[in-house]
Amino acid sequence: MDKINLTATNSSDNNMFIHFRDKTPSELYNVVHVMVGSPLISVITPIHTTNHKIPQIRKALSSATGPTQLIVVINNPKLANHIVPQGSNELVVVAPRKGRGFAFLQGIANITGTTTMLLHSDTIPPIGWDQAILTALEDPQVVGGGFSMTYDTPKPYLDLGTWMINQWIRISGELYGDRAMFVRSHILKRCLSVLEVPLFEDVRLAQCMRKYGKVVLLKEKVVTSAENYRKHGLMGYTGKFLLCRIWYALGGSPFQIYNAYYSSRKLER
Repeated sequence: MDKINLTATNSSDNNMFIHFRDKTPSELYNVVHVMVGSPLISVITPIHTTNHKIPQIRKALSSATGPTQLIVVINNPKLANHIVPQGSNELVVVAPRKGRGFAFLQGIANITGTTTMLLHSDTIPPIGWDQAILTALEDPQVVGGGFSMTYDTPKPYLDLGTWMINQWIRISGELYGDRAMFVRSHILKRCLSVLEVPLFEDVRLAQCMRKYGKVVLLKEKVVTSAENYRKHGLMGYTGKFLLCRIWYALGGSPFQIYNAYYSSRKLER
């Protein structure tokens, strides 16, 4: 990529002439956003239990080379005062309806970045996450994508399962929320209607994104929790998810599937 050659000097009449030497367009874009204080990437993280990794997420986001905006969406009224924003680029909002799709919609209403990452509260982005996204989006045909993934508990069967899902993603074009999906914000706003569901919002969003351009899977890996496997076992958790996914593929209502999947916290449409 061609470099943009500029320099910076101060004149005697206090006029500032800004110049950045040897910057690529994406690097210059970062610097400009830092100067004006406008977030470059908005990150939305819904939480519905106290079993989240917001402190670790904050630490990971702080490694970004450009500014970010973190929007924590409370999706459980009992947690209304559980998270307090830290810094001017952090916001905590409450979603009035249960379900991750509705939580993301509440967060999207507050984004200011040109790119948005939809991050599960048990998933940690890697070092350099923001540059990985920016590099992918240098291709104007790419509208968004997701990260590769590993679990916080190293197990051969989890590694095999992750590899198999990666191959399925590359073949089918589907993406799942534990991959820290990212999308150009103006494209995301065209897909708001598909998020009006309590679950499978990730599958629906990926389908909508593909209408507008390429969806990519990055080689960089997020680390996500294996708590569901530890709690329910490999067969129990995988079997439950596959049954729900098949049910949805056959035309099942996301609201009915949500009530079956989360039988302890049902909702009304």
